Amino acid sequence: MSQSVITEMTKKLISNSFKKILSKKSFNKITVKDIVDDSQLTRQTFYYHFQDIYELLQWTYKDELGCYLNDSNNSSLPETMKTILAYIKTNKSMFKNTIQVIGRDHFEKIIYPDMHKFSKNVLLSFSDNKELDNDKLDFISNMFTLTLISMIIKWTDKDMKKDPDECLNMLNATMNLANLSFIQ
Repeated sequence: MSQSVITEMTKKLISNSFKKILSKKSFNKITVKDIVDDSQLTRQTFYYHFQDIYELLQWTYKDELGCYLNDSNNSSLPETMKTILAYIKTNKSMFKNTIQVIGRDHFEKIIYPDMHKFSKNVLLSFSDNKELDNDKLDFISNMFTLTLISMIIKWTDKDMKKDPDECLNMLNATMNLANLSFIQ
């Protein structure tokens, strides 16, 4: 097995332990000791892969949400967002817990790059190979990104009570309307 595969497996093991502990304990109460005890790894192994728990959180979000966003080239906006909302709901305690502790701004900084790339790809798929002005494309993909992140945060803040399909229908209508006027 290659070193990169072993590294990835170790990071996932640490991340899974972290998520498991997050379901029982507040983010700001979790220690590296908690994580290494649960994962049966050493502190040295943890620190070989991550500087601290915040970096672990960032890696976990990027690895898991980024995976859905970056693998979305063959999916529509509603399909991808439905998958993301299902993932968030499955990991409800992680999202609620960390957004409350680290705040909206930090959460946004973590997921913005992958979400922005996803938004840009969605816009380009709507364009039907028309030449799009880069400034307009950047502006509207930024708007979409912030809209998606805000929707996720609000949905999480409201304890995910609203049906994901209802959220997606409103989001899809908004995005389609904005895309049509943008591309014309």
